[in-house]
Amino acid sequence: MPQFRGHIARGPLSDAQRRVVLDQAEILIGEVYAHLPLKRAMHAIDPLQALRLLRHRLADLSETEFHVQLQRIFLGLHDLHTNYILPSRYAGFAFLGIFLERCVDDGQTKYLVTKTFDHIVGDPQLTAGVEVTHWNGTPIQLAVEANAAREAGSNKAAQLAQGLQNMTLRSINMSLPPDEDWIDVTYKVGGTTHQTRVPWRVFESATEVTTPGTLPSLPTGVGVAAHHLVGMDLRTELARRVKRRLFAPASLSAAPVAAKARKPRAAAPLAAGPVPTNRPDELKARIVDTPSGTFGHLRIFTFHMQDQDIEGFLNEVARLLSLLPPEGLVLDVRGNGGGYVIAAEYLLQFFSPGRITPEPFQFVSTPGTTGLSTTVPDYQAWKASLEESVSTGSAYSTALSLYPVDVVNSTGQLYQGPVVLVTDAQCYSACDIFAAGFQDHEIGPVLGVEGNTGAGGANVVTHEELRTEWTDGQLKQLPKGVQMRVALRRSLRVGTRIGQPLEDLGVVPDRLHELTKRDLIEENADLMAAAGVLLAERQPRLLRFTSAAAGAKKRKLTITTGSVTSVDVYVNGRPVATSATTDGSTQLTVPGAAGDTIRIEGYDAGKLVAASQQQV
Repeated sequence: MPQFRGHIARGPLSDAQRRVVLDQAEILIGEVYAHLPLKRAMHAIDPLQALRLLRHRLADLSETEFHVQLQRIFLGLHDLHTNYILPSRYAGFAFLGIFLERCVDDGQTKYLVTKTFDHIVGDPQLTAGVEVTHWNGTPIQLAVEANAAREAGSNKAAQLAQGLQNMTLRSINMSLPPDEDWIDVTYKVGGTTHQTRVPWRVFESATEVTTPGTLPSLPTGVGVAAHHLVGMDLRTELARRVKRRLFAPASLSAAPVAAKARKPRAAAPLAAGPVPTNRPDELKARIVDTPSGTFGHLRIFTFHMQDQDIEGFLNEVARLLSLLPPEGLVLDVRGNGGGYVIAAEYLLQFFSPGRITPEPFQFVSTPGTTGLSTTVPDYQAWKASLEESVSTGSAYSTALSLYPVDVVNSTGQLYQGPVVLVTDAQCYSACDIFAAGFQDHEIGPVLGVEGNTGAGGANVVTHEELRTEWTDGQLKQLPKGVQMRVALRRSLRVGTRIGQPLEDLGVVPDRLHELTKRDLIEENADLMAAAGVLLAERQPRLLRFTSAAAGAKKRKLTITTGSVTSVDVYVNGRPVATSATTDGSTQLTVPGAAGDTIRIEGYDAGKLVAASQQQV
């Protein structure tokens, strides 16, 4: 750390460069930032006045003081989307070589070391599983809360999660270096108290997360620039990749299984254990035995694909679902900082018998966003309402989805067993949108390990992307590697919570399970048991069909059902038949020709419980 402090002291910003940075921050927050009215109300802040005061006091501030003050203004927004990223000489991660996690044991909150980087932790007794009691002499709970107060979480749960992560691992160009050169850690082993000193170390991250400038592999029907579809907490995604590099390096070199085309469901493997995947950076699947039965567990680590292959990601999820037990699925998105919004919302249809309504997005109404909607083709659908706001005084534009409804319903339901969604306070942005959609469409219960998700409800862009596209705007190039990101369009919920903003409020789980010591050291054993109880309360369903030509413009359908009492058949969206069913096989002949889309909806006691569709 001392050497790194000497490194970042070289090449400070000039006064003129500082003023450029402040001017650009004021344009982004004042003219573009989607949540400014909400943040002013919920957090009683005035970031524009704070920027003016900072400009007024500029001559009296050192380089470090300038960055600290500007960071505080951005962190005060309580928005992980909207960031001030320090000059490139600050790039790197500070880390201690250990990782802390919170659990509840015997009714008491405890903090355990769950991972260690053996090459730098000099104390052989400071290993995974030990309980940390004090941090530099401060009780660990108070130390975590004090560190959380410096972070930008939208709610208390999110702020504490960010604070805890930054206790041992932090991105320096987004959080500033630690104040201390080392940490004195007090911990217990077998009832005996130990203390050791752990130095802060810095490594330059070789893993950069950038928003692609070219269109990634998207589902058919999505013709939007890639960065217009991104919703991601950059710090959480960077930290996720760094943790994998530090604490699970073997997973980086493990050969993924060969990709295979998805086939109709076969008998699932009976034995508990992992299900290999060809996308291990994003997905992890396994079969778990719980006291309530045997279920699938699908972990989605991120919606940001480094290879930009969104279609490949979706196909792999579909393949894994065909291999997991049909009796129930634990869908786990803990620690997922988001990524491509289309990947998140497209995935919802795989688990829902009903049609998905994508979340709509709004611009804040300002002259800046009106100009932006005039200049950038992808934003022109919002132009008319932004222009009208001059007359109507509306604070926001019309709310429109980022892509057509038919796109996020083009595949339909693939998994027809009950599903439980597991969330935490680091679910953010596109993952927040996924969790909100899961709850709003009543796909299944949301089981939270914390009382809220991260509450990041926006599409995010960088200053440089806006500067490039907004050709008649006032954005200028930032000096010496300084970067900024901003929440450009806010998202609104659908269903029974229609119109409610996702930002700050987030997704409140239907059930709460605080992680236990067993969860941290025994692969989430108690969490899987809690999810298993919820799954066992629900009924697995089965609805599949095959189609064959039956004369001119007719199709013979063989429909296989389980726990479905009747079906309705649609061809190209039009109803063509209905039939009662019993468990087993039913045959129907319906109008249809090659190329038509057939959708069958299954009901039980008048309620839609399963669906299946295909293009014949």
